[in-house]
Amino acid sequence: KTKEVIYQRTIPSEMVPELIDLAKQYQVDFLTYEGERILSNNPNNPYVKIEAKINHMPVERIENPKEAIVFPVPKILMVGEGSYMATVEPKVQEATHGLLSVYRSEPFFLEIMPKGVDKAASLERLLECTGIKREEMIACGDGFNDLSMIQFAGLGVAMENAQPLVKQSADFITTSNDEDGVAKVVEQFILNI
Repeated sequence: KTKEVIYQRTIPSEMVPELIDLAKQYQVDFLTYEGERILSNNPNNPYVKIEAKINHMPVERIENPKEAIVFPVPKILMVGEGSYMATVEPKVQEATHGLLSVYRSEPFFLEIMPKGVDKAASLERLLECTGIKREEMIACGDGFNDLSMIQFAGLGVAMENAQPLVKQSADFITTSNDEDGVAKVVEQFILNI
């Protein structure tokens, strides 16, 4: 409700220009976040538009990324067609020398974040702030980036539309995002309806 940032880690500033160069080298578009907006070299990219829609955020074009991105960057997303991004992923992992977390959250999204930052680590930090026990926590997800969270929570729930690996890791599978799957989990496991 307050939009207060409880915890944040960012990509080392000296690595941001290197990541911009890698995106150019592999001919993929990219985006990052500043406040309540998305910044991208190509706002018209369909995958950039998907990310904007998911997060309900406007997208702004940045003409000179190395000059524009001089703020703390929590994450950079490289975007492109899934099978191509599967070939880009190991190259970016190698180029970052294990200093960053690099993985595809969806076939078309290559997420690049500080090492050790994932949804499970964020949930652990949230537990410290709220006093809730891990066993009392429910986590719902559908993408590869939700795996750590689903495995961490007391009840890990995969959406029906989740990636197969996410479903295999879950304790429970609910209906899809389009069928109010999270609401059904709340009704069943929290409200006991």
